[in-house]
Amino acid sequence: MMKVIILAAGRGKRLGHYTKETPKPLIDINGKSIIERQIELFKKNGITEIFVVRGYKKEKFCLDGVTFIDNENFANNNQLASLVLAQNRISGNVLILFGDLIFEQPILDQILMSNSDISIAIDLKWKEHYDENRNNQFPAMAEIENDKVVRISENKSLIRKKLCGEFFGIIKLSSEGSKILTDVIEKTKYNKGKFHDSNSFAMGKIPDIIEEVIELGFIVQPIFVNGKWFEVDTILDLEKAKTLFRQI
Repeated sequence: MMKVIILAAGRGKRLGHYTKETPKPLIDINGKSIIERQIELFKKNGITEIFVVRGYKKEKFCLDGVTFIDNENFANNNQLASLVLAQNRISGNVLILFGDLIFEQPILDQILMSNSDISIAIDLKWKEHYDENRNNQFPAMAEIENDKVVRISENKSLIRKKLCGEFFGIIKLSSEGSKILTDVIEKTKYNKGKFHDSNSFAMGKIPDIIEEVIELGFIVQPIFVNGKWFEVDTILDLEKAKTLFRQI
């Protein structure tokens, strides 16, 4: 059985007035919120054990058939702190993903086909939808060698001229992969100093823990996906998402 952990604690300040009273994952996209679209797709595929880490305006999350995990200190931490709160749920086959992603069935199909212990969704065609004038930060890029992720970073200067693609926020773990990740989290979660691209573990992002896993010698394999997906970070992203994704 597959379980899902959705990291949805942040506010999404770059969405301006849209998130003044509404958490980013609950923003409406043509009649359904981002996270509702995710949950419906998972349930359609028989994945019903779903955990949502919420934080900003947590009382607004009124979702049936999910288990909530509360990040009470969301304003002072980041993705990895939310992941720590869900650490005891990381066992068996698990998907971990961001709560601001919209994607369709073909993307999920390709991810579920992976048999690797630790694998991450990668889009090699990232340049087609990356707009340097629109995006406020460089995406998390994964460098690939011999069908393995050898480096992942949001630091543009670290990207060398190798096969690379955008990691857009979905991790798939086998039972063994779950053990590896939880062990790495346990060993690093008390880190007070700089943690890869972030100033500390608590302020760290998912690419930071993936980079740690790689540096410790574990294999992270890419899942090269083709299909429609979108991460909603800004008002322009929201407008684009509404043109790309209709009612489902």
